[in-house]
Amino acid sequence: MKNLKILYFIFCLGWVLACSDETINSDRTGVTPADIVYNDSTRSFQFITDLYSHLPTGYRFNEVVCSTDEAVWAVPNSSAQRWGEGAWNPSNLYDNTFATCYRGIRRSFIFEDEICPYIPDFIISKNGKTQMMAQVQFLRAYFNFELLKRFGGYPLVDHLLSDTEDLNIPRNTYDECVDYIVGLCDAAAEVLPVSYSTGNFGRATKGAALALKARVLLYAASPLFNDSGKLGDDLEHGAYNPAKWEKAAQAAADVIQMGIYSLYDNYANFFLNLSGNNEIIISRVAGNSNGLEQDNGPSGYTGGGGGTCPTWDLASAYEMEDGAPFDWNNPEHSANPFAGRDPRFAQSILYNGVRWMQTRDIETFEGGIDKRGENATLTSFYLRKFLDRNAQWYGNTGQANHSFPLIRYGELLLNYAEAMNEAYGPDVNHGYRLTAREAIQLIRQRARLTGNTDLSVSVPAGDKDEMREAIRRERRVELAFEEHRHLDLRRWKIAETVLNHPVSGLKIEKDAIGNFTYTPQPNVQNRVFNPKMYLYPFPQTEKARNSNLVQNSGW
Repeated sequence: MKNLKILYFIFCLGWVLACSDETINSDRTGVTPADIVYNDSTRSFQFITDLYSHLPTGYRFNEVVCSTDEAVWAVPNSSAQRWGEGAWNPSNLYDNTFATCYRGIRRSFIFEDEICPYIPDFIISKNGKTQMMAQVQFLRAYFNFELLKRFGGYPLVDHLLSDTEDLNIPRNTYDECVDYIVGLCDAAAEVLPVSYSTGNFGRATKGAALALKARVLLYAASPLFNDSGKLGDDLEHGAYNPAKWEKAAQAAADVIQMGIYSLYDNYANFFLNLSGNNEIIISRVAGNSNGLEQDNGPSGYTGGGGGTCPTWDLASAYEMEDGAPFDWNNPEHSANPFAGRDPRFAQSILYNGVRWMQTRDIETFEGGIDKRGENATLTSFYLRKFLDRNAQWYGNTGQANHSFPLIRYGELLLNYAEAMNEAYGPDVNHGYRLTAREAIQLIRQRARLTGNTDLSVSVPAGDKDEMREAIRRERRVELAFEEHRHLDLRRWKIAETVLNHPVSGLKIEKDAIGNFTYTPQPNVQNRVFNPKMYLYPFPQTEKARNSNLVQNSGW
């Protein structure tokens, strides 16, 4: 773990280049002169450092996670609650990455045009500079996709803007943006290494570039952006083409066929162990801390913030250990809804009776110590995933490293399975290494399910529709709290169905002799979603700056 500190600089040093409100059409003020950067190898590498700091931070539970059916935030009137209840608009936009992405894009061109060409070969070799540029191309692609997946087609900036240019840049079509991002990924993948030494953990690799390409093409193939009712390319949607699923499958297959990634053996420890973890394709690394644990700690622990409270909706989605669906109408299941479940349930969610922080059992029954106070859970559950038992914030304190998986092999397999099923059905490999069914089986085997790992019980051979639902359920539990759900529901065009009714919790009561009874609570917190919400609105501040920026429909 000591070696990993070498790379924490990628995310922690910070290279201050401009004011925090820089946008697509800001003047380049406050920037360190280029010659000071390119004549110093340390400063040149630090410039790349700053670009990595513009990647998503992860752990944004009080934004994207707790506004969906995955969880609610313990403290009332949170930003997530307001977002989930539909109280957002162009002037009050949550999960707003607009300025950060354009800041990163613009600085990537500063490096390409004003720094990299002038770095003397005796300071950084030609090969070193080529690899630095490939990292910049990957990061530029990532920033562009962060815009695309939220807003649809956006004003595409493909060069360093000068102060004399017209900065009222119109939006490009959706497919134009996809093609541009894919081109950046391909160019980066041609140059980036397959891996680095341990001391360079966190840098972009060939696999990261190809995996990002696969994710971009999966989104482009999805119903929201590949709608059979919209034959032409426009600002909000691509031109309909069912072959887009084939391209997405091919892109994911390219990563699988590299043969260097694998599922980490222990799902619970995957999110805590960076060393020797071949499932990580690229992660956002932070220094040692215990703030994540405290913010999401049960309210009964001193200073516990309550934080992310998983819903009963999510808890019910985890199957039984033998691969059968959890069924509340089954008396054996409802008598003890935590017993015999998919192991990922206990590895992701803290529930009544489970031991935590080596100190005591969680009490989320009515009157229990973790069901009291202003930060108490609203659902009878707390977050477990990502949290390290050794990162104790009270008493004998401790800290731990945290690594948020921006892209991991488990997600890549799910992306592959989804694209393969849509393109060829569940049981055809099309000359690739895996069928959709076999890719999902790898995920379920790693989870330690004891039955139905190949879905043969629940998904008949060749049944694309049933496999689609199985893949979506698998994605829901495997990627829980990893900031995919809010956009998955959108790209599948099912958010109107899923997010238009309240999320639920579980009421737990304890009798005088210690027995528990469980009653679902169907109205813990409201959710509102209407069609205009499938795409985010462009922020009103950006509309005011750019007279050619056409707003998304309905906003």
